[in-house]
Amino acid sequence: MKRVVVGVVSALSVLAMPLVASAYTCYSRSPAATGWETSPYLAVAQRGALYQCAIRTPRGYICRITRCTY
Repeated sequence: MKRVVVGVVSALSVLAMPLVASAYTCYSRSPAATGWETSPYLAVAQRGALYQCAIRTPRGYICRITRCTY
């Protein structure tokens, strides 16, 4: 009986774990720099990509999201 319970619990815990492939990766670019971020949430990935680009970009340039993949 213990083996059956442990097997069921193990199977359910694997199903509950998020997959690494189920995350958004967004890339941003300015004329002077690039940035990227990966997150399970699209808005967080976009914001992170823009932030990573912005900290490397000199004043006067604008970072834009170039693409997001899932």
